[in-house]
Order: sequence, then structure tokens, then C-alpha cells
Amino acid sequence: MANRNLDRVLAPSFLDGVETWSIQQLRDARSDVQLLEDAISMLRRLVQGRLDIIGSELQWRASGGGERTLLDALRASLIDQGESTADTNTTAGRANTRFTLPMAPAEAQSHWALQRADEAMLGNDIAAIQKLTDEMLHTLADELHQLERQVSNERRQLHDRLDVLQQEIVKRYKAGEATVEGLLR
Repeated sequence: MANRNLDRVLAPSFLDGVETWSIQQLRDARSDVQLLEDAISMLRRLVQGRLDIIGSELQWRASGGGERTLLDALRASLIDQGESTADTNTTAGRANTRFTLPMAPAEAQSHWALQRADEAMLGNDIAAIQKLTDEMLHTLADELHQLERQVSNERRQLHDRLDVLQQEIVKRYKAGEATVEGLLR
């Protein structure tokens, strides 16, 4: 699913002429980029959560596990602290760090992130993973890994843009072109 705001901000020309922008344009651009970064971070957490659940399911199957509910699968993937999940390249103990939420993205951006994570599931509901074959679970894990790499790259690019905008704002304050009093007007 496309996101016009993300495409606009990630375009090579986005920061063209940044040194000539007004302080308000800089602040507005920084705010736009931060909202997109919040949405991308949310998407990344959604993808990683799905990877953890799929990895837990594959691990459970490989161990010859018995009956289990989705709640059991979720619990197992969330409390896994020391082992990497099978065939998903997940980092050990990562589940513990995922629940620190930044400022929530705008509703439209949240919707976009959820839809993009769902698209990577290839029409499969994460709640029905127990019904999928091992082959399909591996295919989904591959799709999610690919999306995670793409999202991580987009997130790095957004951080680069935030850095440029913040540096320009700081430069303006240091040069006296912008003042704290100007914020209060």
C-alpha cells in the first residue's frame, strides 16, 4: 500500500533548498517526518510481532508439540527471552524491547501501517496460523523479513531527514535567525 506522504518525504528532492526554508517550514517538515517515523516504527513492531508468532509456531511444530491455542502461541512468543525463533532471524530477547511506544502516529498513518503489515501476510490472518502449512509459514516469514528490511531502510532514511532538519533549526537558533520568543508568538 502506497503512502504519498512517505513517498514525498523519501524523494531525493525533499530537502532541496532546505537552507532557504523559513523556520516554520522547517518545523512543519520536521513534524511531518516525525509522524511518518512514528508510523514506520509502528509498522516495524507489527511486522516483528508477526515474525515472532510465526517463529514460535514453527518452533512449536518442530518440537512435536501437542494441542495449543492461539493464546498459548502468543504467550510463548511474548515470553521468549533467550532463544532465536526457528528460521525467522529474530534477535534473542527482542520481544522485551518492543513495547515502548513512541507518540502514536496519526490515525491515517496507523491505518496505513496496519494495512501494509496485513498485505505482507498474503491474505492470511495471523489468528489462523495454526491452519497453515509449514511451507506457507516459511513463505510468510520470508515476506515479513523482506518488509522488515524495507521498513528499516525507510526508517533510516527518515532519521537522516530528521537529522538534517534538526541541524538546520539549531543552526538558525545559533545564528539568531530564530528565537525562543518567536515560538511564543
